[in-house]
Amino acid sequence: MLKDIFFYPLAALIIGVMIFGALSFGDYEVLTPENIRANGFTVEGPDLATLTAAPGTNYEYIAETVNTPSHARLVTTLARDVAPPSQGIFAALNPDYESAFENRQLRLTITARSSVQNGLADFDMSYFTTNAGATGWQRKTLTQDWSDYVLDFKFGALKGESDLSYFSIWPGITGEPLTMDVSKMHIEVIGAP
Repeated sequence: MLKDIFFYPLAALIIGVMIFGALSFGDYEVLTPENIRANGFTVEGPDLATLTAAPGTNYEYIAETVNTPSHARLVTTLARDVAPPSQGIFAALNPDYESAFENRQLRLTITARSSVQNGLADFDMSYFTTNAGATGWQRKTLTQDWSDYVLDFKFGALKGESDLSYFSIWPGITGEPLTMDVSKMHIEVIGAP
């Protein structure tokens, strides 16, 4: 048996090597401001399963089939005027994005459709920042076909430390069990300061 004085440093070394090994084989991209501005932000495919549903909303991830791309099916569970204030169903962007988007013109695109059964007629989309303004909820009318719904936003100057921002959808405002499908959420930088 190893004495504690040898065991804990050895255990920490082994764990560190395991973590380093796992991270060194991963496929990830370093988020530099230039990289963010060039590639923007995208949620599609299996990443749609990582969306967050605030109180009053819900979604389920549906895997790709022969006839349909993978998508998230969104629904409200409460009317928005009685639900707690929230960002609806959203993708959170880490603080690196606020810094990279500062004073830039952004184009927000949601690829969506009204669900085949119990389809929703319209939805609201928005982009919220902690320190650089927000678009406010913007209403879009859905069709039965996959379509791109676009919202342009001038990201302002930061008024404090970079923080999370939220690319958000509120699927209907009445709380009726009507649904919409989302296959992609994308943000691109379309203008420099």
